[in-house]
Amino acid sequence: MRIPITMCHGISWQPRPKKERAHLKRLTAERFEMYFRIASEMGFQSISYNDLARWCAGELDLPGRPIMFDFDHPDWSIGRVVEPIMSQFGYKGNLFVNTSPMEKVNNPYYMKWDDIGHLIEKGWHIGSHTHNHYDLDYLAKKDPSGDMICEQLEKCDEMIYAHLGIRPRDFAYTSTTWSQIAENEVRKRYRFARLWIIGAHYKTDKGIIRYAELVGADGDDEIDGGPPFSTRYITQKTDPFKLPSMELEYLIFGFDSYRRYIENATEGLLPSD
Repeated sequence: MRIPITMCHGISWQPRPKKERAHLKRLTAERFEMYFRIASEMGFQSISYNDLARWCAGELDLPGRPIMFDFDHPDWSIGRVVEPIMSQFGYKGNLFVNTSPMEKVNNPYYMKWDDIGHLIEKGWHIGSHTHNHYDLDYLAKKDPSGDMICEQLEKCDEMIYAHLGIRPRDFAYTSTTWSQIAENEVRKRYRFARLWIIGAHYKTDKGIIRYAELVGADGDDEIDGGPPFSTRYITQKTDPFKLPSMELEYLIFGFDSYRRYIENATEGLLPSD
C-alpha cells in the first residue's frame, strides 16, 4: 500500500509584491474545496498518525484508499477556513504546531490555544514543529552538541502540553532542512518525523543534497522537478523518521497533477513496493 500525503500552511492570504502576482500560485478556499472533492469522489478516506502507527504495528487495517492531510503552523485560516471545508467531506487533518507565534497575545494571523483545542475535539491530530522554527541545518552547525535543538523540541512540547494537555508523539522538520543531530534527538522523543517535498533537493548539515539521497532511494529525479515518484508516498518500508509530504503549492498544485498523485497510490502505475 502507498499512502499519499499532502502538506500546506492554510490559505494563501499573505500579500505579495505586485511583480510576483502574475505567476503566484494561491491556495484559496475554492481551491481547497476542489482538492477535497477530488479525493472524496475517488474514495479516499483521511487517516491520522495514530492510525499510521497502528497500521505499521500490524494492529489496524487501513481503508482501501487512505490519505493524509498535513498542515504546518497554527495559521488562523486552517481552523476558520480549511477545517469547515474538510468537514463537509468527512476529512480530518494533522496539524504541526510551532509554538512561538502562540506567545503573542491576540495575534490575528494565528490561532489561539482554544482554536487548536476545537480542532482536537473534531478529531484532528496535533504534532510538534519546534518553538522558533529555526532551520535545522543552521542549529546543527551553530551548536553541534544538539542542546539548541533539544531546547526547541522541549519548549514546543511543554507549551503544547501546558495548554492542550497532550504530549506530541510526532514531529515535522522545519522548512526543507534536516540534520543528523536533529534526527537523533527526534528519535528519542517521537514515533514519526515528516519531511516536506517542494523540489528535488534538501538543505542538510552535510550541504545541499538530493531528497532521494536523504531518504536512501534509487532512481533519477522526475521531469516535474521533484524526487522519484516512489519517494512521494508512505509505505511499510518508509523510514518513520523520514516520512514524505507533498506541498500543495508546488508539484501537485494543478488539479490534474494532484489527481495523478493520489490516483497513482492505488492504481498500480508505480513499481510495486
